[in-house]
Amino acid sequence: MINITINGESKNILSNISIADALKHWNYQCEGIAVAVNLEFVPRSQYQQQYLNDQDCMDVVTPIQGG
Repeated sequence: MINITINGESKNILSNISIADALKHWNYQCEGIAVAVNLEFVPRSQYQQQYLNDQDCMDVVTPIQGG
């Protein structure tokens, strides 16, 4: 198990897990969201290839239209 922070909340999750699998675990839909890990934007095309590490900080946001 590793500990990460997701949107400011500490969570435990299995080690060796990709961003895509973590999002599925927490019931996020990959479409319509943006993800940053340790303050760096991660392109959606990299969600399956990029793995989370202990103490990573992941931010998941839903873009909002408006102005």
